[in-house]
Amino acid sequence: MAGPFAADFFREWEPEPIESWPDFQIQVNELTGRYPAQRLLWRGARNANWGVESSLYRALRGVRHRPPTEQEMVDAEKRILDHARTDWRFDGKPAIEIFAELQHVGGPTRLLDVTENPMFALWFATEPSGPDPEEEADGRIFAFVAPDKSDITLNQNWHTREPLWHALTDDAIRAQKRWGTGTWRRYWRPPVYHSRIAAQSAGFLLDGVAIDANRTGIGRVAPGERSRWSVEQMRQYSSMPLELTRARDGVLPADRAPVFTFRVAQRAKAEIRDQLERRYGIRTSTMYPDMFGLARWLEKRPEELIGSGRD
Repeated sequence: MAGPFAADFFREWEPEPIESWPDFQIQVNELTGRYPAQRLLWRGARNANWGVESSLYRALRGVRHRPPTEQEMVDAEKRILDHARTDWRFDGKPAIEIFAELQHVGGPTRLLDVTENPMFALWFATEPSGPDPEEEADGRIFAFVAPDKSDITLNQNWHTREPLWHALTDDAIRAQKRWGTGTWRRYWRPPVYHSRIAAQSAGFLLDGVAIDANRTGIGRVAPGERSRWSVEQMRQYSSMPLELTRARDGVLPADRAPVFTFRVAQRAKAEIRDQLERRYGIRTSTMYPDMFGLARWLEKRPEELIGSGRD
């Protein structure tokens, strides 16, 4: 989460709010129709006020009471790897695999969860927070364009003891390698370390914290709409650079990686959840098909223990 003003930050890039199941279909079909050659990666957030923050970024913000820098993220990752290898004896695992496994059991990493299926992102955006519908707020969906040649494979560059980006020791080198500029955002479709990865068609986005590299990739938006945001603004709302824009016809240049966003109205959530469950079998038990998922679901719904009905 990035505070109560994230919704204002994203609002000017939203089309009309998704007020129903047909609205979702129309808006997704319009976006994918405008960019048929682009691969889109989707992310859903239960609350439209939340920023786009990795779990590690959010944890460091909570401790430091301000957005962390890229170097602080790297330093934290080094400590995580040291604990994993010395205390927990995961010494034989490459760094990126340690992070992936940590991510799927709730540990702090810079990996940002996405899915290749927009309906799964919609489920996360409308996911019930508990038994009380009054707890619900507007949700949000993001669609990230995967840049050309952005896929990570576990080759000699990535299947390493130390993360590839730890070799970038200052912002000048990071800018030269486009790390933290938004133009070198990477996508990793990992092996199925956890049942949820397959169930959610899950993958991870990977990039550095936004840096002032004097490049158009940081916070750039479509020409004529708005000048770029400052790095400080970007860090308030996202753990990586975002090039927010609206959908329009045309082919995107290879060096661009825009992000689209949609707001899901709170009043539409119940109808949408019903459609996802009845028509597509997308529910809590299919998205979290493990004992941890069952335990968390029961924890949030103690009334299930006395047989008052299912969600």
